[in-house]
This record gives sequence, C-alpha cells and structure tokens, in this order.
Amino acid sequence: MKTRPAVLVFGLIALTAAADLATKFLASIHLTDAVEPLLPFLSLSLAFNRGVSFSMFSADTDTGVAILLLVQALATAVVTWFALRAPDPGERTGYGLIAGGALGNLIDRAADGAVTDFLDLHPMAWRLFTFNVADIFISAGVVLLVIDALLKSRGPAVRPDTAVHERRSG
Repeated sequence: MKTRPAVLVFGLIALTAAADLATKFLASIHLTDAVEPLLPFLSLSLAFNRGVSFSMFSADTDTGVAILLLVQALATAVVTWFALRAPDPGERTGYGLIAGGALGNLIDRAADGAVTDFLDLHPMAWRLFTFNVADIFISAGVVLLVIDALLKSRGPAVRPDTAVHERRSG
C-alpha cells in the first residue's frame, strides 16, 4: 500500500511541532534564568522572544502579538502549501521541517505572546543567540532544500536501467 505524500507531509509537520513543543515545555518547567552549561559552546538558558528572528520587531502589545501571529500563520500555510506541491521527497521533507518548526513557534507564541528559547550558543565566549528545537528544524529544512537544489542543478544522473549496455560474446 502506497502512502500518499500529503499524509507524510502532515505527519512530519505534526511530529516536528510536537517535538518542539515538548522540549519547550520541559525547558519551561526545569530551567530558570540561570545559565546551565551543556557543552563548551552551548548552554541551557530560559528566554522568551517577543519578536521574530534575533528578537527583531518585538511585539509588546496585544495588537503587535496578533500581527506577528497572523504573519506566522500565513508563512506557515504558504510553506505547507509548498510542501504539499513539492515534486520529490527531498523537497517535501525540507518544506515539512520548516512548516513544522514554524507551527511549533506559532503555537508557542499563541499561548503567551512569546516564543520559548532555551539553547544558548556561545562559541569561544561569543554569545551569538538563544534558540529552540523549532529553529533547528527550520534550519535543517533550509539546508535540505539547498542540498536538494544543488543536486538537481548538476543535471540528471544516468541510471543503470536506462543506460545502453553492450553485450560481448566470447
């Protein structure tokens, strides 16, 4: 029995969003404002982002939050549409990861007006940013789409079943 691509796309989106929300829930009940080292370049530190990427366009009013939610919902719907229309599994997976991460952040923001971040990246004592699992899924989806596009740009590969084989008789 062949599974329809739409079922796989929606399943990936749901699993991705669920994994993100579960980690945010665990972070919110187990972490405080204190920094807890995890690796030499990564710590756990609870933060709440009221804006978009890197806290840009911070929304502190109900109207601002509503606008961010609307923009996030539209972006999530558009990326989901791309995932459903993608012609191959690599593209579907890339868009599905992006849509799932975006949905996780959307649901989180809808709950209290902010996105929960808890992974603090600081290589060589430079504090870069704090992010969450949704951001990892979104980034992985983008990387997957780039790799897929690069592989497609190399042209079609010659498959053994379509190549002409010469048979030698001895």
